[in-house]
Amino acid sequence: MSELQVKLDWFSFTFPIAVLGDKDEAWTLQHILAMFSEHTGGRLTDALGKSLWQFTESAGYYTHSITHPVLHCDLNWRAGNPFAQAVFSGQACDVVLQSLAPDEFASCANGRATRLDIAGDIQTDLAPSDFVRAGYSPRIVSHSEVVSPTGHTFYIGSRSGERMARVYRYYPPHPRSELLRIEVELKGDAAKMACAEMSKVSLTELALSVNRTFDWQHPLWNTAKIMVSKIRARPYDREGAETLKWLNEVVVSAVWKAHRQGLIELDEWLQDKFLVHRS
Repeated sequence: MSELQVKLDWFSFTFPIAVLGDKDEAWTLQHILAMFSEHTGGRLTDALGKSLWQFTESAGYYTHSITHPVLHCDLNWRAGNPFAQAVFSGQACDVVLQSLAPDEFASCANGRATRLDIAGDIQTDLAPSDFVRAGYSPRIVSHSEVVSPTGHTFYIGSRSGERMARVYRYYPPHPRSELLRIEVELKGDAAKMACAEMSKVSLTELALSVNRTFDWQHPLWNTAKIMVSKIRARPYDREGAETLKWLNEVVVSAVWKAHRQGLIELDEWLQDKFLVHRS
């Protein structure tokens, strides 16, 4: 009997902001975080913290970005656009779901979800090709296959559409090489509908629901016999996050100030401290 391990692997939504200019100023950071907190009802404050955010290089449509360096959660915005975007990676979703129930997390989107990925892992030797070629809904005509040095992936559905599935597995020595992953990516209206459903049902029920579109035919995907469980989230190291904050905000500033005042020669100081701690 197969065991299905379910996790939320991506979650993004937009939230309203003031129309901002191009400058990355302290006021901008405060405004973005304040509007993010207001949109989410403050639910994510404890999970994400307030003082670890850093400006990072952005890409794509959004021109500015701040990132939580521990959780890998991004807030993105564009000059002149009245909406910013919050993006939670799978790791960030794991951490948030230690503090919030899935329905509470879903409510943070406030009806503005833009993408939701939900994944199911099954421990099996089955190749992605065998799973996919056993059949799926004939209504889906778009598909592609990618083989790389690290793994093998099938994409079922249009990669530019609102619903797409990825069926893949990593090659050894990847720690998840024993698992076949069936992951559904939902965007646009499909993401909004799935987010609304997440506020009513468990992640496992949501995973089974969104996969019905694909009508997988392989016997491995027998929902009547699948045992369901949730992947345990990796604990969030709050002490480590505070240490990182202290290093970034206090230690780096103090060392740089000492260097500029001529109290230390930075390169020699770093080399000396490195050698002392290695010995």
